[in-house]
Amino acid sequence: MAPNPLVSILIITMNHERFIEKACETAISQTYPNIEIIFLDNCSDDKTFEIGKKIIENSKIPHVFIKNTEKYNVSKNLNILVSHASGEYASILSGDDWFTEDMIAEKVDYILKTETDFVFSDGYEYINETNETRPLYSESRKSKIIKSLDTFFHENVVQNQTSNVGVFVRKNLLDKFPFDENLHTEDWDMNLKLSYNGYKPGFVDKKLFYYRILPNSLSKRWKLMQDSFYKLTSKYEDYINTHREVKVKYQIQEIGFKYEILLSESHSEQQKKSLMKKWKAEKYKIKYKKPLLFLKLFLLRFS
Repeated sequence: MAPNPLVSILIITMNHERFIEKACETAISQTYPNIEIIFLDNCSDDKTFEIGKKIIENSKIPHVFIKNTEKYNVSKNLNILVSHASGEYASILSGDDWFTEDMIAEKVDYILKTETDFVFSDGYEYINETNETRPLYSESRKSKIIKSLDTFFHENVVQNQTSNVGVFVRKNLLDKFPFDENLHTEDWDMNLKLSYNGYKPGFVDKKLFYYRILPNSLSKRWKLMQDSFYKLTSKYEDYINTHREVKVKYQIQEIGFKYEILLSESHSEQQKKSLMKKWKAEKYKIKYKKPLLFLKLFLLRFS
């Protein structure tokens, strides 16, 4: 293997006119010496493509530009990006997020030393409305992810535990396991497909990206996530049903989507309080199957 294998940075963007400069500048400023950039604009209605194209062309970094003439979902766009990539590894960047300058170098170093197949990292959340930057993971959540890498599929099959911003993957695996174009949770789907088929995940314990949080319709988002939750978990129905603790987590996730949708559509504080109480009661009933134990815990919790 070459000491500096080629890495393809796959930039997917649509109507990111305000943000694309930041994303492209951090892509072309990587300290790692051997990259190419595959830039896909999903039929933007603004100047996203023109801004990104100018920045990347001026960098002299090898590149490919793709401008869709109609809009596709994220999964289809990612498959298009992968089909144009020549790298041994690929890293995915949305046009409203950005990398630290050492992101690719750190991931290459890690994957070569550990012989893993796909790699996550720590990072930041950036709240666009308030310009607030905060850690993406709590220390306890991050520690749990790292400690459970050997049982990654089991821990993630009913709930995605990781952020896929800048996820670093052996490109041949993306060819072998293309993104499911019927899902809105393409990142979670990729994680499960790879881990289920025996490929090894890794985690760089350094903050290497910024994930931008934008306001959107909570009701619409939760409904899309619920739809993808059912579609994705149905692929692993036998596994879920034969592992009781996983089945319980599945049921808790299921009612979680139901109540998140109801809460996002509620305009009354009194109604929201009532919904929260019902939600908690249902969770306790699922977690504690014995009626007497459930009743005692419920009374203690809500007395």
